[in-house]
Amino acid sequence: MKKILIIFGALVAAFISGYVIGSAKTKVKIVEKKAEIIKNVAQKKAIIQAEPNASRDELLELMRSGEL
Repeated sequence: MKKILIIFGALVAAFISGYVIGSAKTKVKIVEKKAEIIKNVAQKKAIIQAEPNASRDELLELMRSGEL
């Protein structure tokens, strides 16, 4: 009976540790994606700002399309 409890406890501990490790890796991937998105937004803003004399209508159109 003790062997069964020890084996069951080891299995439960293995599942819990696997879950914790997996969730930590997922958080790292999410943070990396957010950083990548921020870089892409900064690049798009720089391209838009480099264009000379963007009118109000052009800026509103870019904003509505989600590029600005």
